[in-house]
Amino acid sequence: MQSLYWRSNRISTPQMVAVALCAALGLFVVELNPTERRDESYEIKSAAAHLADDAFRAVNLERIRRQIDLEPELDPSGSGLIGPAHTPIVSNEGHLTAKQTSANPNFSAAFIDMLIKAGVRRGDLVAANMTGSFPAMNIAMCAAFEVLDVTPVIVSSVAASEYGATHPELTWLDMERSLFERELFSFRSRAVTLGGVLDMARDHSEEGVDLLRAAIDRSGLAPMYPASFEEAVRMRLDLFDQVRGDRDYAAYINIGGGTASVGTASDKRHFSAGVNTRVPIELERSSVMRHYLERNIPVIHISHIAEIARYYGLPETPVETPSPGSGGVFTQTVLPAWTIVTVLGLIFLSMYLATRFDLRTTFGRSEERSGPPEPMI
Repeated sequence: MQSLYWRSNRISTPQMVAVALCAALGLFVVELNPTERRDESYEIKSAAAHLADDAFRAVNLERIRRQIDLEPELDPSGSGLIGPAHTPIVSNEGHLTAKQTSANPNFSAAFIDMLIKAGVRRGDLVAANMTGSFPAMNIAMCAAFEVLDVTPVIVSSVAASEYGATHPELTWLDMERSLFERELFSFRSRAVTLGGVLDMARDHSEEGVDLLRAAIDRSGLAPMYPASFEEAVRMRLDLFDQVRGDRDYAAYINIGGGTASVGTASDKRHFSAGVNTRVPIELERSSVMRHYLERNIPVIHISHIAEIARYYGLPETPVETPSPGSGGVFTQTVLPAWTIVTVLGLIFLSMYLATRFDLRTTFGRSEERSGPPEPMI
């Protein structure tokens, strides 16, 4: 079978190997000399991180005011945003490392990046679902909303997974109200639910349900008490539609694993952390996230906190609260143009030289003739 490619008789194998080595070495040199520069959204990201940091401090002050002790073994950074593992309002198991990682105001900068990637712009309307499981993430997202000047329509639930806003006297609703009254945020949730199993606190004790209801009562916000999973989804969608009027939402944001928002356990694993734009074909039941994806509205799903932290260059389980403005989310890695141009020039030069000079001729070795020998006269 004949060969299907052409090869110049003037270029030897050593020459081609030399050109390939030159290209590989050039790639190594380029990758070895990256430079860091400020992200183009640095100013707005920095503002969001500083606002989130102020809000973290305000929640800590509220904890002190309410004489709620800090638990250093659970909260080594002293953020005040990590609650006890076992209280009557705990909904399900939680991961301590995820909660410790979340206590970083620079997640607000990551959320700015997600909102921009989802197409959210200043003045847009967004819908959101928050739970008590990740109060630090809730605060960081609210800071991003505030700085980006979007209008959020939020539904919150009180119940929290382990190590979240689990103290009955300092729930997520208490934190949110304190931040609103301190004028750090200009908005609050539009409605609240119990949370927990099927959004109805079905597995909570009677004491736990009473404490959840008490938190809703002192919040002064409109309660939602659905009688089924389907109703929990529908009540949220009805509220979002009622508030938006003739506008549409630019994005839907979910923080945590609220059942009505994300779906049941079998569906939750099919969504990716960060920006989602397509409906997973494996979904079995309805949910608020599925509803908006089916309407081609981007969904930002905040889960798998360690994965998000690694993607944005943020530390995992920091022993001190990171200062606002620190982390890879604020910078871009770029390759210097001069190194790229220089390396490309050297590669083209090596290719040119390979086609101009025959190493075999240079070292006195002539090519073997092909075909029958010439007749002797």
